[in-house]
Amino acid sequence: MESIILEQQISFRKLLSKLLYAVDEEQTELYIGKMRPGGRANILEWGDAVWLQQFRFTQREVRQLILALDMPTEIHCPESRNREDAITALCMLLHRLAYPTRLCDVQMQMGWERTRFSRITRATALFLYNRWKHLLRFNPIRLTPEKLVDYATIIQNKGCPLDCVVAFIDGTLEETARPSRNQRLVYNGWKRKHCLKYHVVTAPDGLVIHVYGPVEGRRHDSTVLKQSGLTDILEKHFWSPEHKRLFIYGDPAYAISGHILAPYKGLTLDRAQRKFNGKMSKVREAVEWSFKEANSQFAFFNFALNQKVLLQPVGLFYLVGLLLCNCHTILHRPQIPQYFDCTPPTLAEYFQGRLMTSIWIDGALLLPGRKFLMTKQRLCMI
Repeated sequence: MESIILEQQISFRKLLSKLLYAVDEEQTELYIGKMRPGGRANILEWGDAVWLQQFRFTQREVRQLILALDMPTEIHCPESRNREDAITALCMLLHRLAYPTRLCDVQMQMGWERTRFSRITRATALFLYNRWKHLLRFNPIRLTPEKLVDYATIIQNKGCPLDCVVAFIDGTLEETARPSRNQRLVYNGWKRKHCLKYHVVTAPDGLVIHVYGPVEGRRHDSTVLKQSGLTDILEKHFWSPEHKRLFIYGDPAYAISGHILAPYKGLTLDRAQRKFNGKMSKVREAVEWSFKEANSQFAFFNFALNQKVLLQPVGLFYLVGLLLCNCHTILHRPQIPQYFDCTPPTLAEYFQGRLMTSIWIDGALLLPGRKFLMTKQRLCMI
């Protein structure tokens, strides 16, 4: 009797093991079916044309970027054990920004597991922002008074009636998906869409030399300017070697102040004022081209349904996208530097300076006794 019971137990266990094995096989086939056949794509074997299409840079340029960006040999996620080498991590981020693809499509096309891909792209973007955020604020080491005067001369040679305008300022609205909570904070009644606002200062070499954001899309450009601390930066650094005041030029939304110029306003302008506005409008278009360049190279920002403020770091991706767009401008010289005939700096000249905290950045850029504090809403958006 005992032998019969033992045989039945053995047969039952064999049957159970076969069932579990079959379930495991089914789950494995289901998982592998979602992945790229053959495993990960070997991106190092691709040609430059494919690299430019998928990552916006060639393989040689990506290797240059890794050195210039001071990236570690490996990027790892603190909340998980996922880690990737620097080339793969940067390519993941570039591929994420290049076009608004779904994670499941990336998994099928590239062989990068979707959860791993998402975590690595965030970790890489966070590293680049923390390491180089001072370049997005303002870099007085490179932008010396002599360099600013060179900018003014280049802009004047292009038709600007003034010899003291060194850059252009403007704001942009980046559309987002409708948040499930507190949607009124990011709703812009003028454009009738949910969005985040940034304001940017662009130099004639095509580089973004200052960016502030994201802030709620309902804010006016003048309000964003007050919050940004840019007026203190201008007051401290925008002077020629002869202590002559230098200016940035903006659209009519900005009021004329110490270092900011704007067009003449009103309906009763004389001929000289209209002529001035016309000449300044032609050179001021460069700042609009910088927004076009960023959204053209990194079309991820054009797909509003994927810009989910409460689910992903929308602001972080956009700021890092502007930083990488500066890299693209340095290496490829798009429309703005060609228009002004102004050569951008090299990667080594642009990426300089040690790792800085926000307090150190404020001490280096702002007037004594001033400090710049990020609002709680802005931190959540980043």
